[in-house]
Amino acid sequence: MPVDLSREPVDCRNLIGGALDPATWGRTREIVSPYDGRGVGRVGLSGAVEVKAAVAAAARAWPAWAGLPMRERARVLARFRELALLALDDLANTVAIESGKTPDEARAGIQRGLEVVDYALSLPSSDAGGALEVSRGVTCEYRREPLGVVAGITPFNFPAMVPLWMFPIALMVGNAFILKPSEKVPLSACRLGELMMQAGCPPGIFSIVHGDREAVEALVDHPDVRAIGFVGSSAAARNVYARAGAAGKRALCLGGAKNAVIVVPDADERLTVQSVVDSFTGCAGQRCMAVSLLIAVGDTRGIVGKIVDTAARIRLGSGMGALIDRQARDRIERAIARQRAKAPSRCSTAAASPCRKDARAARGSAPRCSTTRTPTWIARARSCSARC
Repeated sequence: MPVDLSREPVDCRNLIGGALDPATWGRTREIVSPYDGRGVGRVGLSGAVEVKAAVAAAARAWPAWAGLPMRERARVLARFRELALLALDDLANTVAIESGKTPDEARAGIQRGLEVVDYALSLPSSDAGGALEVSRGVTCEYRREPLGVVAGITPFNFPAMVPLWMFPIALMVGNAFILKPSEKVPLSACRLGELMMQAGCPPGIFSIVHGDREAVEALVDHPDVRAIGFVGSSAAARNVYARAGAAGKRALCLGGAKNAVIVVPDADERLTVQSVVDSFTGCAGQRCMAVSLLIAVGDTRGIVGKIVDTAARIRLGSGMGALIDRQARDRIERAIARQRAKAPSRCSTAAASPCRKDARAARGSAPRCSTTRTPTWIARARSCSARC
């Protein structure tokens, strides 16, 4: 299914107390599709005023929601799940348009998120609490109690999946949830909010506040926000965790990741080649599971050569999506330039002849080429990403 880029630009508004309200600060951000640079929407950037209003609405609505039996709360999420499946094509297209994912990647992310909805819907049967008679006349009882108002701060690279990791379980166990999506990809969050309203979610129980750092800090600092979930860069994760911890709040903050793959001579060639290429091209490398380093041990020239050939056949728009913005592209181009400056000979088992030729001109003798020294396939793959 190709991406439909013909839709009209969307104005993203906050969802507060069941109503769609614009930000009051007057600051806005244009939402540009990574596919073609065309404007697909705009969003107002909120601050402490909007956060305060969202928290107040959530705090008013929360006691009645927490007082419902879990099975009654489950009805809202069950209707949301049905609506999300009916709107899957449109929701996947929205994710792809604003984040640069391929349609298949966008759809897969939503489906993984809906699996969390399925898990949340199982909680009335699987998490009923319990009691244990530990001594004569002494009974130990355990049960889950909702915290109150909780918040989720989510990243650009999974506009629907990461919010779906958070709010279904938070709502199912009786909390009110405030979502602060990345200001780079607010369209998917707005669509999730529409579906939650259509599902009959009570006003104030699910809220959306758009914004940047000001909104994040206001959420973390607000005394009525009891817990924070965060997914984003490592630097931001450390800041949010420190700020929440200093206020005595529960916080789960997930930052970036670096992954390495070790390839040995007896590795399954077909599986290795496809897995490595899928890893660093999936989501244009913009995910924590992307492999950023390959370490080739022993004689693995055949495997590395096929990785290079397979990556060279990737087609942008279908085999690999686009980088989120120009800043991401520029950062990758700088990394490529640094690599080339450090290793001008560009040693590679997949292109040994040019390597020896360059080395003879520079030093008068041929060096031993090694994929562990200068992994040309990484630079080639990043070059491909940089053109998105």
